[in-house]
Amino acid sequence: MISGGMAIGQTPGLNEEKYWDYRDKLKNDFMIGIGPEMGMSIPAGIRDTISGVLQWTDATMSLGEYIGVLAMEYRILEGKGSETDETVKELFYALYALNRLDFHAEPFYGGMPSLNGFFIRDDIDEDSLDMTAVLEHLNQGLPFPQISGLDSDHMDPIPQNNEESLDQAITLITGLGLVSRCVPEDVVFTDDKSVQEFQDFETSLKQEAENMITRIVNYMKEGDSTRVYLDPSDPNLFGMQGDAWDFIIKNPVTFEPVLRGENAFLLSKGFTSAKYHFTGLYSPTTDLMMDTIADTLFKAFESFIIPNDQDFKVINLNAMSNYWPSGLQEDTSNTEYNARILGPRAQSQGYEWVPMLHQLVFGGVNNYLMSELPPDTLFYNNPFGYYAYLLDLAPPEGPFNYGNGLYPEWEWSSSSRTIQPGRRGEMSNAFPGNYNGLDYMLYFNMYTLLFSGTIGSKELVEEHVNIYPNPFKDKITLDITSPANYEIFGIDGRHVLSGGPVEKGSIGMREFPPGIYIIRISDNNNNIITRKIIKQPY
Repeated sequence: MISGGMAIGQTPGLNEEKYWDYRDKLKNDFMIGIGPEMGMSIPAGIRDTISGVLQWTDATMSLGEYIGVLAMEYRILEGKGSETDETVKELFYALYALNRLDFHAEPFYGGMPSLNGFFIRDDIDEDSLDMTAVLEHLNQGLPFPQISGLDSDHMDPIPQNNEESLDQAITLITGLGLVSRCVPEDVVFTDDKSVQEFQDFETSLKQEAENMITRIVNYMKEGDSTRVYLDPSDPNLFGMQGDAWDFIIKNPVTFEPVLRGENAFLLSKGFTSAKYHFTGLYSPTTDLMMDTIADTLFKAFESFIIPNDQDFKVINLNAMSNYWPSGLQEDTSNTEYNARILGPRAQSQGYEWVPMLHQLVFGGVNNYLMSELPPDTLFYNNPFGYYAYLLDLAPPEGPFNYGNGLYPEWEWSSSSRTIQPGRRGEMSNAFPGNYNGLDYMLYFNMYTLLFSGTIGSKELVEEHVNIYPNPFKDKITLDITSPANYEIFGIDGRHVLSGGPVEKGSIGMREFPPGIYIIRISDNNNNIITRKIIKQPY
């Protein structure tokens, strides 16, 4: 097993160190390189040094999370005024890799290349790589046992195991949606003083992410029962825009439904509504019966939890579509309702990141993660403290579980805590190995953007917030340029007080014991500032 030497993180600073340590491991130990060539910029999921195999199973799910992590990383670094060039480069090539999997999907099955929204899961192939150089890169500086071979869906003896599926599409749309929310329109990748183009000639990272969402959803929606027709005048090579509402994912070469995860119809309103919120494009159909059935089905999932680590598909889509209870909302009037549903449901199922995704997409102050716990329970109605607690527990050496009970921390002992939380502490040989850590990185960046107050904000900048006196004995006064809500937490993360909206006013804290508190101020645009305040004894 791989090990590291950093001390266990119990502070925000050490958790950030863990983040960058995980990022280095991801690039060095789980990827064959950053760039446009076959196999590059796609993270592996599991590094099993017992069998000596690096595994890319369901690689587009890791790719979707990687894209989302990079998008949020860009926003965090840009907000701090830090260098973003390397993040932009990695994000460009991650998006380029997804287009590569789309464009070359048909040739994998014997057809002609097409950038139409149908993708394969990876293009990792030992026969097409310089394995001596690849293994040297993957094992550089690491102790034995090391990696001696690669495994991927691309090399699976059953080619259909490399076809796209609905859960792959969900995770990719999540990452692409975070690009749409976190990366400005004018961000492009410049290499050797030349702006680099994607395969459809687009240069904006944000616009290309939205193009990809459109292609993926349109393919599922309009891939008719026999074939997808292409418009040769369209540089994006979109399928012809018809009225179909199929949502049975088919292989465009064999014309057969994909082998795994073909039925996206049950969740189709989640897909089309997520597409609308990220791109502004509707997905109309003249088939009223199919539209009505799809609408009824997705609304029914509001009160139906899918077991066995499958519920993320439903709540992940609703976090991006804001569909419950009354269908597609063109504004954000129902964000509060959806947050109240998503919070407790996500917490009970182990998908605590989903409410953060909803906040990042739609804004809002409270994600209700812990709201159904008894009031005297630790972290009751306090997602701020709970997320910090989870981040503190992440092992500095990276997550791993070899099925022998010797994993470093139960909360991070799944191959992917974001997608498969039910595998935490798994005592089997099903998925043994060191894991890529993208789950921690996703949590960390979401938490940083929503709760930590470490990024600059466009409206609620620090000079527009005045808190005095500090230290104080009896009360503090807030003086803010626009109405904002506040929450106050103890240094242990427990929620102690909240209120607002307020522009100028006093907060009485006479009855609270002396000590250090954290005040978190957030406006209606979800801009956040966090300050430390100190209560002195009388």
